[in-house]
Amino acid sequence: MPLERLQIDAVRCLEAVDVELHPHRNYLFGLNGAGKTSFLESIHLLGRGRSFRTRQTARLVRHGSDGLTVFGEVRSGDRRHRVGVSLAGRELTVRVDGEKTLGMAQLAEVMAVHVMGSRLHRLIEAGPSERRRFVDGGVFHVEHAYLQTWRNYRRVLGQRNAALKRGLSGAPLTVWTQPMLTAAKAVNAARERYVEELSDLVELVGGRLLDQPLAIVYRPGWKQGITLEQALGDSLERDLRTGFTQVGPHRADIDIRMEAGSVREHASRGQQKLIAAALVLGQVRLFGQRTGRGGLLLVDDPAAELDGESLDRLLAELEPLETQLFLTGLSERALRPREGFPVFHVEQGRVEAMV
Repeated sequence: MPLERLQIDAVRCLEAVDVELHPHRNYLFGLNGAGKTSFLESIHLLGRGRSFRTRQTARLVRHGSDGLTVFGEVRSGDRRHRVGVSLAGRELTVRVDGEKTLGMAQLAEVMAVHVMGSRLHRLIEAGPSERRRFVDGGVFHVEHAYLQTWRNYRRVLGQRNAALKRGLSGAPLTVWTQPMLTAAKAVNAARERYVEELSDLVELVGGRLLDQPLAIVYRPGWKQGITLEQALGDSLERDLRTGFTQVGPHRADIDIRMEAGSVREHASRGQQKLIAAALVLGQVRLFGQRTGRGGLLLVDDPAAELDGESLDRLLAELEPLETQLFLTGLSERALRPREGFPVFHVEQGRVEAMV
């Protein structure tokens, strides 16, 4: 599913970009603020309907413009799909082969996008919500029905929380607790299946990147060794007091550990980036195994915060991936491009192929 052509208009500093792309590897070089990351954001917007830097698409609109447009041609076997995303006012329109679509599932079917952005370390540094989004995004790409499963859980969880805020208990609260349990179990089961497969790949890649063992474990959001029903019973008084459901998949996390212990406490900034990269690389590999497709991987400034040896290890892990790669850097000295692949120079919002 390589992206063969990309047109961008009015995304941040980018204006009137129209480039043809290589199905395996593409390099973009330029100074900070030139528009390299905005180029990657545009691809992410095309594949996921949003940026990887902000959830407010209006913030992507170039200053002085009324809206933005991103258009791409994606090859899938013998077919070529035309995908377009536009924002006019507050209305975001997504089209696949000329037809409007409201959901992300159709976009993901055509163009699955993964990203290693400048905030990659947040997968380690930030709270559990960041890692839940990472897991949920991975599950969705291999089980498109999961998106509706997750939405069902969020809806009934909100209804139970509303009942708690009203002080309901007993049978009136059970009306919302039972459907929440059903939805919670479906979400948890999908996540557990996914993380079980992902962990082997992450531990393998992470071991090579860090030169030491790496382990990840899924924490479902309630005390280990008891059922969710038991956990909800144990937390009922606290739920009623706070007006919020204290246990469940919305409190889940993944525990990541290295030899010294928890990576949040013992990993350096460079190690955090490598560990987060291992998570994304594991996700990309699992996507390929489960779907038989390569997808796209956006790698923004991989040289940042890494010494030469660590960068070499990361690039070596990227080498065998059967995915379309987009890599950015400040210069060709910081990230040496491989021969035979296109190099683009980005300056003041312009993207030009270098001959």
